[in-house]
Amino acid sequence: MQLAQAINVLLYTNDCVTVPGFGSFIVNKFSSVYDENKGKFYPPSRRISFNSKIKNNDGLIANLISNKLGIEYKDALKKIHSQVISWKKKLNNEPLVIKNIGELSYNNDENIVFNPDLESNHFLGSFGLPSIYHKKNLKIVSTYNDSTLKKYNDLKLKSSNRKVPEFFKYAAAFVVIIASTIFLSNEYEEYSFQQKLIVEKENRQKTIQRVESAIFDFGSIPAIKLELEVEVRLKKYHIVAGAFGVKANADNLFKNLKLKGYNPTKLPLNEKGLLPISFDSFSNRKDAVIALRKLQENENKDAWIFILE
Repeated sequence: MQLAQAINVLLYTNDCVTVPGFGSFIVNKFSSVYDENKGKFYPPSRRISFNSKIKNNDGLIANLISNKLGIEYKDALKKIHSQVISWKKKLNNEPLVIKNIGELSYNNDENIVFNPDLESNHFLGSFGLPSIYHKKNLKIVSTYNDSTLKKYNDLKLKSSNRKVPEFFKYAAAFVVIIASTIFLSNEYEEYSFQQKLIVEKENRQKTIQRVESAIFDFGSIPAIKLELEVEVRLKKYHIVAGAFGVKANADNLFKNLKLKGYNPTKLPLNEKGLLPISFDSFSNRKDAVIALRKLQENENKDAWIFILE
């Protein structure tokens, strides 16, 4: 039995599980909650916190490992001590993820920060109850209404029956194209009717030639060029699938991950001169940790999180 597995088992029935020389995992009961940002309901649970100051051996973990493995108590303590040394060494270089428990890392003040795994629930009363996603209903607001379109289409039909001169058709089409990019529903309706009244008045007065030269002789219309400033920012947390010294190998992994449906990224060369390739990238640490655990189980047990500052 591994140390992480022993902690998981004991957290179901104990409020405090102490890892000798490392710290204590403490659980508190919470009722069902709704995470608005994720649109997700969580069932009643026992949330885990971590206290690095409580580290004296209480015998709980050592006794469990001793019984499960059929070894002496002192040998169980040796196994725990060996794993603790490995955990501390890893913490000095990167965040430590303990499966089904959470992630530990050092902050700027060299204190250990613990982020619990919210997908794992150590409350027996909620065993088998999954988290539930709830999608919000999105309202689609149209910038036009059926009445406006009907009136416009009726006017268009009447205009075509009167055989409006060819140049005027082009001018009207040009006006419609410009208006369609900037109108709100009511403003567009008023603008359209005003233009049609002007056309009818000018037709009756038989001054189409003057209107053409004075109003609709646009000459050569310069192309409209829109320049959009797009700020591209790489996401901060990247789950690394591998790093290569040969670019062709990195390209092959990138293509294979694409074919599998992942969203890979070619990261900048690291300090060893290797080109890292990530499975996916995230802006949020918690999302990255959740994805990392799944990838370690299903794809690559050696996957790890790279933080791009």
